Amino acid sequence: MLIERESELERVRTEMALLAAAPGGAARLVAVTGGVGAGKSALLDAAAGIAGATGVRTVRVAVARSEQSLSLGLAARLRQAAEDGAGTGGAPGRIVVVLDDLQWADSASLRWLWRLPQRPGGPAVLLVAALLDGDPAGERGEVRALRDRADATLRPRPLSAAGVRRLLEDAAAETGGLGGDTAALTAAARWCHELTAGSPALVRAVAGDPALPAGAMPDVTGVRYAPLRRRIEATLESLPEPARAYLCRAVLLGDDADPQVIGRFAGLDEVDTRAGQRRLRALGLHGAAPGGPLLDALVRHVVITTMCPLSFAEAHLHTARLLYTEGAAPEVVAGHLAQAAATPEPFATEALTAAARLAAARHDLDTAARYLRVAIRTRPAGAAERGRLLIELAAAETCIDPAVARRHVLQALPLLSAGTERAAALGRIPLLGLQSGAEEAVRGSIDDALENLPADADLSRRLEARGWIFGWLDPATLHGAADRLRALGWLGSRDAPSARAPRTAADRELAAVLLFCATTAAGTVAADAGRLSQWLLEATPTDHDAARAAALAVVSAITAETVPALRPWLSDAIEAANGVGCARSAARLYAQQAFLEYHGGHPARAASAALTAFDLVPEGFGGDTLTLAMLTTAAAAVPDERLRRLAAVHCGQALAVSETGLVPVVHCLLRASMLYGTEPETALGLLTECEQRLAVHGWLNRALFPTGTLIAPLLQRLGRPAAALACIEEEHRRVAAWGAPTAVGRVLRVWGNLSPGRSGLRLLDDAVKVLEDSGNRLELARALLARGTRLLASGRRGAGEDLRRGEQLAAAAGFSWLMKPASMALEAHQERLVPGISSLTPAERTVAQLAAAGATNVAIAEQLGVSQRAVEKHLTNCYRKIGISDRSQLRQALRHATER
Repeated sequence: MLIERESELERVRTEMALLAAAPGGAARLVAVTGGVGAGKSALLDAAAGIAGATGVRTVRVAVARSEQSLSLGLAARLRQAAEDGAGTGGAPGRIVVVLDDLQWADSASLRWLWRLPQRPGGPAVLLVAALLDGDPAGERGEVRALRDRADATLRPRPLSAAGVRRLLEDAAAETGGLGGDTAALTAAARWCHELTAGSPALVRAVAGDPALPAGAMPDVTGVRYAPLRRRIEATLESLPEPARAYLCRAVLLGDDADPQVIGRFAGLDEVDTRAGQRRLRALGLHGAAPGGPLLDALVRHVVITTMCPLSFAEAHLHTARLLYTEGAAPEVVAGHLAQAAATPEPFATEALTAAARLAAARHDLDTAARYLRVAIRTRPAGAAERGRLLIELAAAETCIDPAVARRHVLQALPLLSAGTERAAALGRIPLLGLQSGAEEAVRGSIDDALENLPADADLSRRLEARGWIFGWLDPATLHGAADRLRALGWLGSRDAPSARAPRTAADRELAAVLLFCATTAAGTVAADAGRLSQWLLEATPTDHDAARAAALAVVSAITAETVPALRPWLSDAIEAANGVGCARSAARLYAQQAFLEYHGGHPARAASAALTAFDLVPEGFGGDTLTLAMLTTAAAAVPDERLRRLAAVHCGQALAVSETGLVPVVHCLLRASMLYGTEPETALGLLTECEQRLAVHGWLNRALFPTGTLIAPLLQRLGRPAAALACIEEEHRRVAAWGAPTAVGRVLRVWGNLSPGRSGLRLLDDAVKVLEDSGNRLELARALLARGTRLLASGRRGAGEDLRRGEQLAAAAGFSWLMKPASMALEAHQERLVPGISSLTPAERTVAQLAAAGATNVAIAEQLGVSQRAVEKHLTNCYRKIGISDRSQLRQALRHATER
């Protein structure tokens, strides 16, 4: 059923009625005109259907372009078709001829059609013919003569938004697409109308396309668009050379280009430019009002794929040269150079470099890197300028993939002059690009640069920082980091307790690297690390580049716990990254926030920040293994299945290229967390492997890698209590040396849970005392619940207070399930102490607690928003269930149950 074609179909019916009354030999012509995809063929099908429904014999023929050279070819086909259908019935003396693409018919056949009315005695004929506007074949005299003598001309209009929706509804009914989702259908119809400008052929092609509901541009290379591509290609083949040249340049320059500029670049004079523009408008293929992004994409694809790639590249180069000459913006010129053949012309390097810097300034680093890669190809191998372009490329790629940026710096070094230029290039290697190891050539280059470097304190500091982070995987290097910090006066010690803050940006960079190394190796204590972290964050701006370099300092600050500047600095840095629209920088900062929230006992907030980071950079974090490690560590500790799946996928991808460093460690940790409750033996093996990897690298800080608190309970479950206690004692020794309250309290809690009797209770008392001074309320909740459960089991006082407070803290952290086992035990114990108390409903319990606290019935009713009679009824039920008779007994019963 055709949509929004009522007037056209009514005119066809009128012509059919006139045909029925026409004398023999009469002929009438209905012309259906329009551009590509206007719905002409569908209207012809409907006309043939109307004729068939009225019993009139119908002949349906589609004309091929190749028939123009076959004299009387169409006439012969029509005569044969008429003879073949002579015995099939139908109204005698009447015939309807439906012709598609009549403009491609041979001239002799067109003249034969013209003479049809001059054949008295023959059948009355209704000719319904479609003609493609703008096709050169349609400008022949014979075609114009037939068009001019038409009794009616139908020009189908584009579908309205409502018409597009109806067509999509019909397609959805046939295929089951969109599942009856009204909101999805509305959004799809709105996008489809914008995409196709109401062209029926395009709407039918795109209906059911999976990309449609998402609002994305469909893949025009797909099978469903093949008929349209063939149609456009056939149409373009018939264009005269000036029109083809105009269209090619128009595709190169874009839809917004001025027609005169297009014509000039195509080498056309003003007359040919106007003619080409008019022809393409008539065809609806370029610059026509209906148009639409999908048709433009199809035309662009056909133009590009039907031209020789070399000639297309040369056309882009020619266009870039002309645009540069005319003073076009660098990014406009660079857009063409990026698709052109490599050229050594100086203007190409200049335009590409300028465009890359503009893109980098607005933090479009992918575009900047793409232009710089093309610029590098324009320079000969071995040229110093090529080396400088490689350094610029490395700077752009620092945020995209630090490891790739490192490789480009190394490629540039031989092309640069020895001394300061090479040293400055090495100072541009991103720290995170060295954090997972690098080529030995890096260490040698850094050492050579330091030896040959003139007096330059800042550059020396930057090179030293890179030397230290390069050796981060080596225990011998790590253990010297704290001593170097003390030697520089930035870290306190027993012999020299006073310390000073690093002053310059280069000093802060070196201090951040040394502190990170000292933190992972536990070469200092949390208090000193926290003080230096505070200084670093107070002096570090929150802009894009500074925040990227501060990741190492943030990890140290999180591990030290007590750094007041950390949370506000991180919040400001995230706001700044979002403000400039750099997704990778924002993702890196969200990962740091997730790590902070995990260490601070806020698992829900940690999961939210981590998911945001993964959503911002779905393609992965490249060589930035520190960011991935922070996200994976948070995922291992937070029971969020989507977060764990994402971390597992990204971590697995990173493992393919990294067999050492952080990735294998956190991957083992993640897998162990996923198997911890169901496969303890497997989880223990993974955690043991994790411990071994930590030992190999000298990463001894168990506040950063709390593996012992996971291994010890597993050993206990597997029937190895002595090994469990030995493990947790060693863990306590290490975290106590570091001194962060959360880490110490966590270990004491686990140790207390593993220890029987009074010794276990004393450890739990110590855990609660330590955690009261920490910022991690979730760990405090765990310790309170553990102690309350132990007190409850031993019949000691204070269990109820611990369990209630632990429940409140766990619920505030989003871990209310932690208190369920303890709550059930408390309820059973209360029932033994005060029979009937567990049978109270929540409403009765609330009223009883308020009454026991001294509130009157009237006050209770007002507070709860119920009637006074309802309060009295609840109290009566409480007295009956507990077996008491007044408020004083109620107060004693509740206090007795709670205190025990």
